[in-house]
Amino acid sequence: MRSLVLGLQFGDEGKGKITDFISHPGSVIVRYNGGTNAGHTVVTDRGTFKFHLLPAGSLRAESIVLGNGMVIDPEALITEISSIRVENKDLKILVSSAANVVTKLHKAIDRAQEEMRGDNKIGTTSHGIGPTYEEKYSRNGIRIEDLADIDKIRKKLKLISTMRRSELENTEYNNPEKIEQLAVELSKYWASIGKYVCRTEIILHEMVTDNREMVFEGGHGTMLDIDFGSYPYVTSSNTISGGVHTGSGVSLRKIQRIIGVVKSYTSRVGEGPFPTELHGKEADLLREAGGEYGTTTGRPRRVGWLDIPLVKYASTLNDIDELSLTKLDVLGTFKTIKICTDYGKNVKNAINVLTGSEKADPSYMEMDSWGTLKEDEIREMVKKGYSSLPDEMRTYIEKVESLSGKPVHIISIGKIRDSTIQKE
Repeated sequence: MRSLVLGLQFGDEGKGKITDFISHPGSVIVRYNGGTNAGHTVVTDRGTFKFHLLPAGSLRAESIVLGNGMVIDPEALITEISSIRVENKDLKILVSSAANVVTKLHKAIDRAQEEMRGDNKIGTTSHGIGPTYEEKYSRNGIRIEDLADIDKIRKKLKLISTMRRSELENTEYNNPEKIEQLAVELSKYWASIGKYVCRTEIILHEMVTDNREMVFEGGHGTMLDIDFGSYPYVTSSNTISGGVHTGSGVSLRKIQRIIGVVKSYTSRVGEGPFPTELHGKEADLLREAGGEYGTTTGRPRRVGWLDIPLVKYASTLNDIDELSLTKLDVLGTFKTIKICTDYGKNVKNAINVLTGSEKADPSYMEMDSWGTLKEDEIREMVKKGYSSLPDEMRTYIEKVESLSGKPVHIISIGKIRDSTIQKE
């Protein structure tokens, strides 16, 4: 089976846990977009593992692939590889030679750009992701394969710093000596990562032909897609299902199962429209119960009720087969639970609201809560399966299915890997 796991909201849906859940020791896990601005968390009985570049299935997969659609910080990559080797020492790692390199220069540009935006700031993580994609599409980017040649690095850094002079004017990289220092630093990474670098699309095509078990993992959520998301409050890559092809070289037609991950409520980091956002005590309660702080930044996330118009838009856009519903245990904190069913009679479509061109007047339905679940209760429910879930929780799940028009097949009711139920 070749599966794709992607988020249908603003990211932070729990994709990492689902990728990990469906992976196994024979799996190949492929990441096809984004960089260190993504953060996936997996909790097992051995501890909590946070991933930024490596896909979350790395804990027990046979092989992982970092595709050409990614932008890679080599220093961060080396650190993550060292960490995962402790848990999965035989993991085979492949890195696309065509992926672009994030440097300290790009991070400085990122910070400078956000400062220039003033009141129109996007809420970037300042990890250099946007500027690196800009270099890629202006055809000046440093590719992973370039790290083997310091002269090529020097030439590209000189060109980038010349073209970006106004953005670098008040940074430490407005200095030829600093640029040379960076070139030397980048070239040294090749000794550590060169052995992983190849034309990954060729190997992936062979794996597809051999009918290998593969999981493609998206970074970020659908509403952060550069083309179809809540522009301009988005990331710099295609986060939707179609990004698999451009980000890995594997045709979407080869994917047999597309899983859309939806958190049982909604959250987002940074600026932009948020139709179901909560404020005050309710927001604080939900944020604390769900641990809604960025894996990458540590920033508190904005939180709100589940948004069905958003989920339907994202489900159609990605042509998903099924939903995975996460963090259901968190909603038990509330006495009653709300679901946004529509944005109002006069709203033409969801994306107009999510890009700010139309205002929503959300309609909500209220549902009974199942209350706070204890760890021993969760273990028993996982053991017995879907029918053992509280009546109120099953009612909620089935309402999400009927409102979204998609079946829910994977249900997460706790932090750890094993607190997950497969609903047939």
